Amino acid sequence: MPRLLLVLAIVAVWEVPLRGVARAKAAAPAADGASGPGFRLSSALKPGHAATVSASLELGGELLARDKEGQESRLPLSVAAKLNYEEQLVAWWADAGMSSRSIRRYRHAAATIKTPEKSDALELSPESRLIVARTTADSATLNGLNGPLTRREYDLLDVVGSSLVIDRLLPDKELKEGEGWEHDAATMGALLDMDHVAICEVRSIVTGQSNRQVQIRMAGAVHGTVEGSASEMDLRGAYLYHLDEGRITKFNLAIQEVRKPGEVTPGLDVVAKLSLVVAPARKALFDDSLLEHARELANDQLEELYAESPERGYRFRHSAAWYVTAEHRELTSLRLLAGGDMISHCNITTLPARPADRPMTLQQFESDIVKSLGERLEKVEAATQWVNEAGHQCLGVIAVGEVEGTPVQWRHYFVSGDGLRPVSVAVTLERQAVERFADADKLIIESMTLLPPPATATKLEPVKK
Repeated sequence: MPRLLLVLAIVAVWEVPLRGVARAKAAAPAADGASGPGFRLSSALKPGHAATVSASLELGGELLARDKEGQESRLPLSVAAKLNYEEQLVAWWADAGMSSRSIRRYRHAAATIKTPEKSDALELSPESRLIVARTTADSATLNGLNGPLTRREYDLLDVVGSSLVIDRLLPDKELKEGEGWEHDAATMGALLDMDHVAICEVRSIVTGQSNRQVQIRMAGAVHGTVEGSASEMDLRGAYLYHLDEGRITKFNLAIQEVRKPGEVTPGLDVVAKLSLVVAPARKALFDDSLLEHARELANDQLEELYAESPERGYRFRHSAAWYVTAEHRELTSLRLLAGGDMISHCNITTLPARPADRPMTLQQFESDIVKSLGERLEKVEAATQWVNEAGHQCLGVIAVGEVEGTPVQWRHYFVSGDGLRPVSVAVTLERQAVERFADADKLIIESMTLLPPPATATKLEPVKK
């Protein structure tokens, strides 16, 4: 499933008729004059603080897609999800430029996505319920503590309004009822899980206080990109800051988003609603060994996902920046995003098993690649062979040339094992993107593990995304 704007169901249903920055600014809460006592709105969060978090989701609208001719089609879409987890901070900073990290134990995580064609249910597997979440100045990610998630599991958990981010909304100053403040692009980008923020016109205002909880309203608009697609979001929210806890304990948000179809995901025209409830814990929820494991987990491990296709005969790990865009009987297609730009595509093809006495040689593989590229080829830059971490023989050929005047690099691989169906991996990118590509195919090849055919083959239907 392509990652959608998974925001959560709000208790009070708001109409959100906003379209564009000008109208959002007009609808933003405005100060009518400060009065009464002041409230210090600062986060008291520190490493070790823990809470139980409940979130629910409702989203309705249309999925937007383009066909090969560029014609746009619209498909009704609805999403409903519930998440419940325990969370303890490993590192936390109010400054959006600093990296924060937490460990989570999900007690429940499930969603249902409905279109007229089908209903798809997602649920987090018991083996993947220990999660490490991290947010930095320019990215947010999460992954399994004991191993990478699948893309479906990642999509299920990777929702906007992260409990690791919401307290960065606080202004760290004293305000009275009727006073407000502007939110910065870095904080809103992290809150909304955006690649890039071009316009940020969002403001919060203090509206009152009851039972030691400061009542705050938020409204405005944010424009930018999400997974490489242009997005315009209009926001209205309400949240509570608990004076004794020193943190936000309830956060409701309604979002109207129009997202254009992109290179790796379809577009959206939806209204989504969010409710997040944070119940602070009075004691630690995780033992020291788990906290240390979460603290020491390398950043690159947090950015890996896991893919497995028994029917096609392989499993592998890959960067979360790779997105599956099509699946057919013997073919999986992926595209790579870097900084919101699509810079490469990759085809993984399952081939018939070869006779044991006729293994593919590097010389033959290189010859096949040269023949397939034909007049487009300038030269072969490298041809190597090695054994990957699964013990499979790997052949690799890197070639350069031109396609319609554009300098291109091709990376072709052949992975084989005794008695198993071999796999070919073909990666294409423009030569100007080689540095940004940063050998993003290496993890796929090194982790590629070939699998025997399942006892009963499952019929694979084409999937378009």
